Amino acid sequence: MAASHRPGDPPTDDEHLAAWALSRIAAVAAEDVHADAVVDIVHAARDAQADLGGRFGGREAGEPAAGQAEERRRFQLHGISPRRLREEDSDEPWATLFDPTRLLRGIATVEDVRRSRTWVELDLTPHAAFAAPTDTWLPPEARGLTVRMDIATGFLLSATVADAHGPLATARVSELTVLDTPPPPTDAGRVLARMARTLVEPVRLTADVRIEADTHTDLTTAPTPSARSWTLSCGTETLAMTGDYEPDRTSPAAARLAELLTPARIVSHLAHAEATSPASITATVRPLRSFPLSAWAPDENLTCHFTVDPTTGVLLHAEATDDDHTLFRHIVTSLRP
Repeated sequence: MAASHRPGDPPTDDEHLAAWALSRIAAVAAEDVHADAVVDIVHAARDAQADLGGRFGGREAGEPAAGQAEERRRFQLHGISPRRLREEDSDEPWATLFDPTRLLRGIATVEDVRRSRTWVELDLTPHAAFAAPTDTWLPPEARGLTVRMDIATGFLLSATVADAHGPLATARVSELTVLDTPPPPTDAGRVLARMARTLVEPVRLTADVRIEADTHTDLTTAPTPSARSWTLSCGTETLAMTGDYEPDRTSPAAARLAELLTPARIVSHLAHAEATSPASITATVRPLRSFPLSAWAPDENLTCHFTVDPTTGVLLHAEATDDDHTLFRHIVTSLRP
């Protein structure tokens, strides 16, 4: 199997391996490796319904509905295109395996990480506020998700979601054939990778932000505990914020400031990214089926422009445009520890 772009070789120490794995998953959003695959999905037999939707609404985990006997399904897939999956935001049960970037929006923590020469395995927990209640693999109230990521392609070779009683559903790629030569390393992949690492990197910062365009003016926010936080001066107003804001209880304007600090979840909402410089990208937005929405990518008609600080992962410049009209533009003019 030919090796595709990845943000360097995986580190040997567990402390940095989780950040590397999230970087590799994010870089898939700048790639399009076509492949044939065979995927087997097994749903465990259960006597009771599994309601894992959290505060955004209940749902049954996976398909078929809980309460039925164990069911096994096999999918023969030809010419899988991660880019096409992103542009459609496909809800097929196997889609996340080949479009793993969508997982970033719903991750709360990386509990453990393991590696071999060809794969990295992660134990993930869902975020109660950011995980989508309609997500088969990482709904808000799941006990956890274990994924095994192929280092070469960034695809997931397996995924197992569990509740308090054990595994609910398991997907495994039993055959994988890459059909074309993967693209060379790209600056877009590196920018997305740097954004993704902010999900697990602790930092305390002070910043001055110039808001040049924004359709909202309410900046009221209630900070929550987070490994990443900052104090911002926006004109005459000073705010204390974290990147782990509550999307349904935070104004869109405040959420945009929070996502400047921790832009990892934005990556899940992007359909296609191209580099405009080694530290900047222009990206389109997935269809409006991703939940919760990103404050910087709330509509599929928008185009996003981001410049990332390579040291901290903070977005130094963020802009969302609709054709030639700028809806939001924020610029970090000063950044200090």
